[in-house]
Amino acid sequence: MEVIGSQKIANEDSKAKIRTFAEEWRFIAPLIVFILVLTSLPYVYAYTTSPSDKQFVGVLSGIPDQFQYFAWMRDLSRENLAPNRLTSEPNDPAFFNLLWWIAGRIGVVTGLDYAMVFQVIRIFGVIICLSSFYVFLKMIPFARKNIRLSFILFAFGGGLGVIWIIVKFLLSLPEAPFPLDIYTAEPNTLLIMQVFPHFTVALALIIMIFSSFLYSLKTGKYRYAILSGLIGASLGFQHAYDLITIYSVLGLFGLLVWIRGREFPLRIFYSGLITFLLSSPPVFYLSFMVLTDQAWSRKLEQFDNAGVFTPPLYHLPILLGIPLLLALFAFRPGMLRSRDDGELLIASWFLMHFLLIYLPVDFQIHMLLGWQVPISVLAAAAITKYIVPFVRRQRPSLVVPAMAVIITICVITNVYLQAWRFVYLSRYEPPNYISMDEEMALRWLDVHTTRNDVVLAALDFGQFVPARSDARAFLAHWAGTLDFFDKQAMVREVFDPAVSDARRREILSSYGVTYIVARERDQAAAALDPAVGRYLTVVFSEGNTTIYRVITANLPNG
Repeated sequence: MEVIGSQKIANEDSKAKIRTFAEEWRFIAPLIVFILVLTSLPYVYAYTTSPSDKQFVGVLSGIPDQFQYFAWMRDLSRENLAPNRLTSEPNDPAFFNLLWWIAGRIGVVTGLDYAMVFQVIRIFGVIICLSSFYVFLKMIPFARKNIRLSFILFAFGGGLGVIWIIVKFLLSLPEAPFPLDIYTAEPNTLLIMQVFPHFTVALALIIMIFSSFLYSLKTGKYRYAILSGLIGASLGFQHAYDLITIYSVLGLFGLLVWIRGREFPLRIFYSGLITFLLSSPPVFYLSFMVLTDQAWSRKLEQFDNAGVFTPPLYHLPILLGIPLLLALFAFRPGMLRSRDDGELLIASWFLMHFLLIYLPVDFQIHMLLGWQVPISVLAAAAITKYIVPFVRRQRPSLVVPAMAVIITICVITNVYLQAWRFVYLSRYEPPNYISMDEEMALRWLDVHTTRNDVVLAALDFGQFVPARSDARAFLAHWAGTLDFFDKQAMVREVFDPAVSDARRREILSSYGVTYIVARERDQAAAALDPAVGRYLTVVFSEGNTTIYRVITANLPNG
C-alpha cells in the first residue's frame, strides 16, 4: 500500500509540474513572439519606407562594428580563415569568431545576403536567450515563484537613462548628457535582442553554462560539466572575454561553498576544472594569435580609440535603474551562506560583477553583459517578498497600481528607445541609409575589386567596403584600421585641394591605394580631378559618387 501511495503522490507531483510548465509557457511563448515582433518593427519600417533614392543598410546601430562582423562573415563564408580587411596593410588570415563563421555558412546555404543572415542570427538569438533564461530560473528554487516577473524585468528592464532625455529638453541642450547611461547595450536585454545579436547569443551561452554547471552539481553527473565546458568553448570562440565572467563567478561560488561546508568541495572543484579545461583552449589560442600576429595585437591596442568605458559607480543606478536598486535591497549577507546552491550562485554572480565591470582593461564596459540575470532575479524577489506584502498590509487596493508603477519605471527607457528608433529612421539619414549612388558604387567595387586592392574613402563610406567587396579599406573602423587617427588625417589630406600633389601621391603610393571613392559632400573634386589622366582615371561615376582608379605606375616608386 505504501508503494502504491508513493506512486500516486509521484504521479500527482508529475502532473502538477506539467500543469505548471504549461501555464508558464502560455505566458512565456507569446511573450517571446511579442518581443520578436517588437524588435523587428523598426527593420520592417526602414525597409518598407525607404525613399527611392536611399538604401537602408540593414542595421540600426553600431554601424562600424556591425559591418566589421559582416566583413568577417563575407570572408568566412568561403574560407575558414580571414584576414583583417578593415585596414590597408596586408596581414595573415586567421580563425577568430565562430558565430560569424556560422553566419557565413548560413549565407552560402540559403543564398541570403548579409542583412538577412543578420536577421536569422538575431531571431535565433532572441529565442535561445529567453528560453535559456527560463530554464535557468527553473533551477533556482527561490526564483521559481517569480518566473513571470523575473522574465519581464530581464527582457524589458532598461534603466533610468530617459532622465537625461528629459534634462536635455528642459535645459534645451544640443545633446543629452551622459549618453552611456542611455545607450549602453550590454546590460539591456531588449536593446541587444534588437540591435546586437552577437551579444544576445553570448548572453544565452553564459546562462547555459551556469545552468549546465548547476545541473551537474544537482545530479552528481559530470557529463553536464562537460556540456558546460563545451558551451564555454563555443563562447570562447565568439566572446572570449565573457569567460572571465564564468571563471570569476564559479571561483567565488566554489570558495563560498568551501566556507559554508568547511571542507574542500571536491565535486565543485572537478566540475569547475572540467568546465575550465574544455572552455579555455579558445582563450589560449586567441592569446597566442594576438601575441604573435602584429596586425591583431595592434588592433587590440587601439580598443581605447572608442573612448567608451563603464560609467562611474554613482551612475549605475541610472544605467541599470530600479532593478539594480531592488536587487541591492533584496540582497542579504545570509545569501552568501545559503544551503541552496542556486541562491548562492545568484549571490556570487551579483557580487562579482561589481568588480568585473571596473577591470582595468579597455573592454571593461563589455563586462556588463550578463549582470541583468542576477539583477532581474533579485529584483523580482524584492518585489514579491518585501514590496507587495508591505503595500498589501497598508492598503490592499494599491497592490496592482504599485506593481504597474514599478514595472513602468523599469521599462520606461526602453519605451523611449523603441519610439526614438522610428523618429531617427524617418529622417532617412546616414549612417542608417546610403544614397543609391553609393549603393551602386559598392556594387561596382564588389564586381571589380580583389583582396589586392585598397580603397580609400571617407570613414562613413569606407566602413562598408570590406563587407560589400573583397577589397581592403584604407579607413573603415576605429580599432580595425591600424593607425586609425593618422589615416583619418590622411584621407582629409588626399581630399584637400590645398595639400600638395606630391603629398597626395606619396600617401597613395605608401599604402598601395588602388581606388579612391569620393562623394560630392567630401568636396574632393577640386583635389582629384586635376590628377585624372596623370595618375588617376575615372572608372565609375553616378550622381554624386565617383570612383577613381589609381595608376600605380605613375606614382612615386610605382
